[in-house]
Amino acid sequence: MTSPLAANRSQAELYRKELLERVAELVDPASIEGFTDPDPQSFYLAYKNVLLEIIDQETERLKKELTASENAHLLLLKRTALVDTVVQTSFKTAIDLYNNSHQTNLLENDIPVAIAARGGYGREEMYFRSDADIQIITGSSPGDDVSPAAKDVINYFEYIFVYQDILPGDGHTSCAVISSTESELDEKSLQSFFSLMEHRYVAGNTLVYDEFKASVKSAQVSHENAIIKYCLQHKTCYEIHNTVFQQEPNLKDEMRRLYWALALIRLREGIETTNRFELLHELLRIGEISEPAFKAIQYGLNFLARARMFLHCCQSGAHTDVLSYEVREQVAGPMGYSVKEFYQEYFFKSVLPLKRHSRNIFWEAQAFDSIKVMDLSENYAINAEWQIIFAKDPESYNWDNLALFLEPFCWMAKENYHLSFPVTRAIEQNIDHILPMFQSMTGRNEIPENFKNIIEGKFFAKALRSLHEFKLLETCFIPEFKNITGLLQDIFVHKFPTDIHVLSALDELNKFETEAEPDPFLTTLYQSLKEKTILKLSVLLHDIGKGLKAPEENEELAGAKAAPRILEKLGYGIDHPFVSEVAYLIEKHLMMADLLLLDPDEDDTYDMIWDLVNQDPERLKMLILLTYSDRAGTKMKMSTTLISQLKYFYQGTLYHQKQVEVADSVKLEFAKMVRLPRDLQSQIGVYNEFRQSKENFAANMFFTAEEPAMLVVCSRDQKGLLFEIAAILAYNGLTIVDANIHTLNDNALDVFKVNASTGNPIEYSNFFFTLQQVKEDLQKVCVENLSVEEYYRGRTLSGHENQKSYRKINLKIKIIGRAVKMETQNLLGTVMMQTRVFTELGMEIQRAVIHTQLESASNVFYLRPQDVREIIQDEEKFRNAMATALEPLIVDRPVFSQTDVNVS
Repeated sequence: MTSPLAANRSQAELYRKELLERVAELVDPASIEGFTDPDPQSFYLAYKNVLLEIIDQETERLKKELTASENAHLLLLKRTALVDTVVQTSFKTAIDLYNNSHQTNLLENDIPVAIAARGGYGREEMYFRSDADIQIITGSSPGDDVSPAAKDVINYFEYIFVYQDILPGDGHTSCAVISSTESELDEKSLQSFFSLMEHRYVAGNTLVYDEFKASVKSAQVSHENAIIKYCLQHKTCYEIHNTVFQQEPNLKDEMRRLYWALALIRLREGIETTNRFELLHELLRIGEISEPAFKAIQYGLNFLARARMFLHCCQSGAHTDVLSYEVREQVAGPMGYSVKEFYQEYFFKSVLPLKRHSRNIFWEAQAFDSIKVMDLSENYAINAEWQIIFAKDPESYNWDNLALFLEPFCWMAKENYHLSFPVTRAIEQNIDHILPMFQSMTGRNEIPENFKNIIEGKFFAKALRSLHEFKLLETCFIPEFKNITGLLQDIFVHKFPTDIHVLSALDELNKFETEAEPDPFLTTLYQSLKEKTILKLSVLLHDIGKGLKAPEENEELAGAKAAPRILEKLGYGIDHPFVSEVAYLIEKHLMMADLLLLDPDEDDTYDMIWDLVNQDPERLKMLILLTYSDRAGTKMKMSTTLISQLKYFYQGTLYHQKQVEVADSVKLEFAKMVRLPRDLQSQIGVYNEFRQSKENFAANMFFTAEEPAMLVVCSRDQKGLLFEIAAILAYNGLTIVDANIHTLNDNALDVFKVNASTGNPIEYSNFFFTLQQVKEDLQKVCVENLSVEEYYRGRTLSGHENQKSYRKINLKIKIIGRAVKMETQNLLGTVMMQTRVFTELGMEIQRAVIHTQLESASNVFYLRPQDVREIIQDEEKFRNAMATALEPLIVDRPVFSQTDVNVS
């Protein structure tokens, strides 16, 4: 009976044969325009056009086959055969060009040049946008230069195949001259040499290729120790902290774990097979992997390979292999999954098993230090590499004891030890014993003591992450954690699913105990806490509500409600003082981030913070540290500036209650004594110009190298002023990164920090043109009273084509006191459309604070109390009006093509 792999090979070879015959009929170099011209440039282009038509037709054919087949191995072999055909045809054409120009009739074996595939191409694992990595090999006698014929043929081949980018991926070439002396292997060339060891003959002189093959083998033997040492350096990709869970994963990176495991075992066993699908069968045949491991790896590899092929069908460019948010539905759908189902299959049935089994192959292919240097207990010891090992014969252990499972993690949390391979394998092999023990009363009694040892350890985050990797965190300690495992989140904020986000937040918190130079302010706060365990538990459980909440239920409230019963199972009774504090922090864990967006100069901000923590400084510390840890586990990590703002808010809140009213005479005296910063001097200058102006208007913009430009506008306060300024900035291709609105009586002083629509600071060469245009537009609108809608009617926002493509507006609205906070994508014109809605609803914006980071915008608008009450009475109406107003920003059409935005 023919094996599946043999059948795949047979079908691929049949496809190769048919393809070669078809290409031979269609690609006749002599009949292509420019073949006989002295300058072959016209021929190169004509040849490319002929070949591209065939490549495109065959690529579409393979893509259709992909949607109907789950056989990734066969599809990759066929794609490789297509690339081989292109390379072979191009090489033969290069020889034809040489023969025509020199009036000779040489054949492939007459010229000392050969072409070898290497890397993924050499392994016959070519995806739709994989690079065709080839090695150009030349043969010569010792001491002689490469023959003129070889040089000319290589030159023709590179112009035909490499420089014209015939294939979708990049064509990488290397050139090697083979001599009779043993080749030298530079230490720095080891990465390149690994792909060279996966070589495969494609075209050219077979004798030259055989000589090259022997040279590579000789170099491999000579430098075996250096090669294995380089391979072992990649052990870090199997560590617990190298998480496999990302919401936008790089599929190629995920598959590298299997690559290095198989590379190491190939070196150890001297196996010639390089194709990963076929190598797995070879390892099963010789008993290097078990049947269950083989099936798990084969499934994961096939799933990832198919996902990567689908990804290459719809994405190109520098991030070809990144499964981005924009294309994940296009990958999941054709594979037969919803996005949620796809990621569950991806995380738990493909990537995680592939990582575990790859790690096992990698570890089993190297020597293990089994000599103990110190006993930890009667069951465990450590070796010289600080790995936890068995203190006695592993066969003598009774795995019906729950403490036996949990003890290594307690030592890991206490002393930062690592799990050795034998201990890791034993835990994995006996994991099925855990659930029955946990359900028994005996098992439950083990939970509180072990959990407290872990959470109170110096390296608690590492131990918790390890428990999660083995599913012990959800099985033994927190069953509710399973609900957030692999749970996808807002892609614009979060890099990880919910569970990995929580673990990342714990990592950041743990740094205050383990890092040499963390932020001094935050470290001081952390070290001053009376009960650090409260904060650790709060970070661990802060997003637990996301997996428990009912539809439309608030996740923070759901988490706070569940906290007491979760903590009770962990040994913290319902009356334990930790319980109420943890529940409070879970419920309020997003509030500090919201308050940070408010104006720090408003007394109300400090009052709200002080009321939020019930006048408890200890709570304030923990809420600040929880906010920092939560943000650090997202794409929006806190910068040094934001950390300084945390410090400013902390100190300002503590001392706000101690403020006393300062007399005006003292304020004037202080202003005379203190020299104002340069930016404030500029603002005063514009304000002075405004006070002297007959038009009651003044504006100027100031350039700062590599920083946002500052626009200062002074005017009589009037309805819709902020909307008008925001519109002018948007239509001049400027995005607002910060804004502060000041009013006194009827006068308004508005200060904006602006960048170009690309997000980068305005270039100096464009600044003065931009300045002139902005001032002219401000004059038209603010002085000559020309309507913004009329002035920009029919015009598309400049820079729209540079914005990221979005399918819908993601809008979040939150009321904080008299401030309205709105989060959405950072689109050019966002502030313009938001302020337009307020204007048309008759609401007065008294102050605005604009925040932009990465691809998101969090803008805060202070309104009159009556305006806020109106929004609260019908928040859904307001949300719909705002979403409708923002909709034109994600479509390529004029914003003001209609007379009104529908806000009713």
